[in-house]
Amino acid sequence: MLRKLMVSGPLLSRGLCDAIAAMMALLYLAIYANARALLPDFIFRDADKIQTQIGGGSAYSGTSFDVAGRFYAALGTTGTNAFVATLGVLFIWATLRQTRHAGALFANLALIVPCLFFNLFVASKDTLVVLMTLVLWLVARRYGTVRTFVVAVALYLGYAAMIRSYFILIAISACCAWWFRRATLPRRIIASLLLMVALALLPDTVYYALQHPRDAAVDYLMYGSPFGARTSFHNPFAPDSLLHFVGNYLYSVPRLNLPVLFSPDTKGIAMQCFIALMLAPAWAPLPRASIPMSALPGREVLACIVLGQVAISMLFEPDLGSYTRHLSSLSLFAAALWAQRVVRTHPPGAAVDERDARASRSARSMTSKAGLAVRSARRRP
Repeated sequence: MLRKLMVSGPLLSRGLCDAIAAMMALLYLAIYANARALLPDFIFRDADKIQTQIGGGSAYSGTSFDVAGRFYAALGTTGTNAFVATLGVLFIWATLRQTRHAGALFANLALIVPCLFFNLFVASKDTLVVLMTLVLWLVARRYGTVRTFVVAVALYLGYAAMIRSYFILIAISACCAWWFRRATLPRRIIASLLLMVALALLPDTVYYALQHPRDAAVDYLMYGSPFGARTSFHNPFAPDSLLHFVGNYLYSVPRLNLPVLFSPDTKGIAMQCFIALMLAPAWAPLPRASIPMSALPGREVLACIVLGQVAISMLFEPDLGSYTRHLSSLSLFAAALWAQRVVRTHPPGAAVDERDARASRSARSMTSKAGLAVRSARRRP
């Protein structure tokens, strides 16, 4: 259904897409200039903590807010505003650049809005993730999977070392997702069993360290935050054993990815649509390992990063708002993946513009070269 949406409606010219992007950018800049007056206070929660550190406060010394504060302090107030605004405009342009049909325009706007709302009206830690996303999108467009993987791992390890340590888990999970998507069914089963054995060998303190942050965050939202905890949830079990660890993880999967089941209201439906647009293009299967990694498009690495972030988020995300905010920083990846997915197959009789035709020819050429490489390797003694 979502694939049909992406190719529905009339074809849009590049000029029209650029004009829409320009109007969106102007609207964004107008709101950004008056963000404090127009946006709700909870948007500025993390930004205010960073501002406290910039102003010489010590309440968050030694934390990720302190590191982000030093970065933005180096830019200065004018530099920070220019940095965030420029990043927002580039994000809008890059996302709408993936648009070919009216249906895709609707979907890409739905991907743009949450990212702008949560990450690009203030200078926050997630603003830097959007910067990483733009860099990886550019690398994936120009180079293949190998270089994209190298850059992605370098960026995520650097971000983990300085700001959020769990990003190293996202990098590892993305690499595992790449292997798992290309493995045969028997290998997937064996890998899943080995994973369970590895988890069983972990000490109970690791389960606690991975899942207790959810309970701590929910307690803060319920008793210490002025913004409330409408969609937050505790772990159903104390994270003190393998069985409880797995139970908590399995419970969080539908709780975070099927919000309409737990919040059947307008916000729940909106979040469900956004999550579906984010996850659907990342689930597409990869060719088996017989095709060299270098022959695959770099955008497949972006799909693995999305899957890796979702897998790790299930460990400790405390509520739908936090999950949506963190996931929205990868919105550009989803738009790029949808653009790649829809050029592979068109409905019978559907019109194909020149951009789709070039993308299709490029994909066929890459697949043909990969097939030739495999056949040549098989002929060698």
